[in-house]
Amino acid sequence: MRRSARVLGQDYGLTAQEMNFLLKEEGYLDGEPGNYTITERGTKYAEEQDHKRGVGGYDFYNRAWTTRTWDDGIADELDITDARKQEIRQAIAIAKRRIDESEDEGSEIDDYAYNNEYTIDDDSEALVAAICVILTAVSAYGIYRATPYIKNWWRDKALPGLKEMKNMVAGKVEGREEETQK
Repeated sequence: MRRSARVLGQDYGLTAQEMNFLLKEEGYLDGEPGNYTITERGTKYAEEQDHKRGVGGYDFYNRAWTTRTWDDGIADELDITDARKQEIRQAIAIAKRRIDESEDEGSEIDDYAYNNEYTIDDDSEALVAAICVILTAVSAYGIYRATPYIKNWWRDKALPGLKEMKNMVAGKVEGREEETQK
């Protein structure tokens, strides 16, 4: 029977992360967490299967992943004692602390950038001002050129339509007014 690292680790009281760490330490896996590959020694016991959810469209819709299962025979090859489990847990804790520290160092740089004011040099300020003046001028010219067309539309289409709607609401229809006057 074939089992994942998570299920295999449950027999020993280990998480999937701890089991993968152990398999790497024993030489069955190579790489980093989230990107392990099977070594030559591990090919005897491991089997990988690629899966794709290809529904079409963009790449993020087409999720792909690989599952890795291990033959039960690997249990005879692994050296798992209580002392070994403790070593694995300590090594993972140290690795997590290092990752956290490196992330904190990165945030110190971000904090420095956030807390210190950056000024725009005079050339950049002049460029921004020039672009604003140009955009304002182009907008004003566009409004100037569109004004006659808007006036004609208002006079020829919008205003008569509004008057007609007003008359309809008031109950004044041209055909009925003529009939009531006769």
